[in-house]
Amino acid sequence: MTLANSQQTATTWNDSCMVDTRMLFSDRSIITMLHGIVLSGAALAGLAAALFALIVLRARDRDPLPSPRQLRMLSVLLCLSAGALWLSAVAGTYGVFPLYRVTPPKDVTDLTMYPRALLLANPNTAWLHSFAMEIKEHVPWIAAMLAAAAAFVVTHSPIRALRDRSTYRATVTLVAISLVLASWVGLLGVFVNKVAPVQ
Repeated sequence: MTLANSQQTATTWNDSCMVDTRMLFSDRSIITMLHGIVLSGAALAGLAAALFALIVLRARDRDPLPSPRQLRMLSVLLCLSAGALWLSAVAGTYGVFPLYRVTPPKDVTDLTMYPRALLLANPNTAWLHSFAMEIKEHVPWIAAMLAAAAAFVVTHSPIRALRDRSTYRATVTLVAISLVLASWVGLLGVFVNKVAPVQ
């Protein structure tokens, strides 16, 4: 192999790599990442932190109350978590889901760009559409509503949310259920994205 041949091979290889790396992320995949990683990830981290904070700041009658700054931070944390969950549900419903449901033209044989059709084409993955995507369409809204309810309680009655036993239990239950539902939906999203990503 001569030097000219090796340089030509290297140039060809580099050119082909440049073509592949230019489209590392499409607009569609960026929308999906914003929905799944940024918004949903922030919501999950925030809900977990809020649940931990509620448990740590639990004030018993004999204990001093948390400082006003701690109560304010708990309120901000829950509001931001609920907001991220709402934004994730909206982005998923109106941003990612329409891209997922695109119907392929009749003459297309490569279903890579049509995630719903790709899942339904294989009997082993059809359940991901019929079960996982149905869950992903509805459950995030419930999780967002529960997180918003918990944020409302802590924002408007922070002392009662920590002192009153029934209010405390209700608030912790709302945050915990919201966290479990959002985690479950996120896990189903990982399964769907592994088999039929929105590209």
